[in-house]
Amino acid sequence: MRLIISILFLLLPALLPAWAQAACTGTDLRTTLSPQDQSWIDTRIADAPFAEGNHWIAQRGARRIHVIGTLHLNDPRLKAITARLEPVLAAADTLLLEITPEDEAKLQARLGKTPELMFITQGPSLIDRLSTDDWATLSGMAQKHGIPGWMAAKMRPWFLAMSMSVPPCLRGSKASKLGLDKRLQKQAKGTDIPMLSLEDPITILQAMNAETLDEQLRQMQLSLSLMGQGADEFVTLTHSYFEQTSWRYLAMVERRFYQSSTFEEDEARQLWDEAMDLMLVHRNAAWIPVIEATEGTTLVVAVGALHLPGETGILNLLQQQGYSLTRAAF
Repeated sequence: MRLIISILFLLLPALLPAWAQAACTGTDLRTTLSPQDQSWIDTRIADAPFAEGNHWIAQRGARRIHVIGTLHLNDPRLKAITARLEPVLAAADTLLLEITPEDEAKLQARLGKTPELMFITQGPSLIDRLSTDDWATLSGMAQKHGIPGWMAAKMRPWFLAMSMSVPPCLRGSKASKLGLDKRLQKQAKGTDIPMLSLEDPITILQAMNAETLDEQLRQMQLSLSLMGQGADEFVTLTHSYFEQTSWRYLAMVERRFYQSSTFEEDEARQLWDEAMDLMLVHRNAAWIPVIEATEGTTLVVAVGALHLPGETGILNLLQQQGYSLTRAAF
């Protein structure tokens, strides 16, 4: 499992805590970047296709696909965006999502029957796999995020790191999660528009668990090193999303990843590439046949915003299938 935890708000809707919503204040980390960092980021994204924009229209003959980049967590700014997208969804034959409400309910039920996907059910726990000092640090971080030490000890490293990726300022809300995908689901249900899942998320969890627990622990150390900014990290991510520049945000995270002293640069680059392959590249490629096989002349595809840009993003992949792409209002 090669996982960059700090981008999951844009990638894995089915596994994010239901209580999370935008309640953080902090500094936009983009304002603190050095000129050297800015230059590196500019160069990194200079040739990336479709680097900006959260709403694009793919057209091929009579076929019209609205591709919408979503944020999986609630934010009050989503209310106006949802209203603007209402006529787009109302005209659709089908709404394609990473996971539909029906399939998400099935997933949660399945996870309840297969806890080994997220928890260590056999063998030594994390207490036994870490030094006393490392466990004290990790369990202390977990407790700040509302996770008791005994529970943290039994969580698979990737799942524990993801659970701690949500800043403490987001905890305690009684409101349910209401990201853009959830809002679009509600609209679709209210107007009887069919919904279709693009993937089975179980395959992602299985891929995350492909590495040994000790290897997952090693990689988690780097993921945790990127969480030090807490609320600032979340504020930066959401501001980037609403400015429709999530690809630039990802490049900023990548820059910090390489600057970490946890691993040598070559190994850090390998870890990053493998994370992108798992979370973006392979998933994007697998979604194209599903989109193509979906009947209807007008479709809406609503997926995490980071799935749209880049050489291996779904916009470029659709273009390679003969679609013309036009940026639309968001």
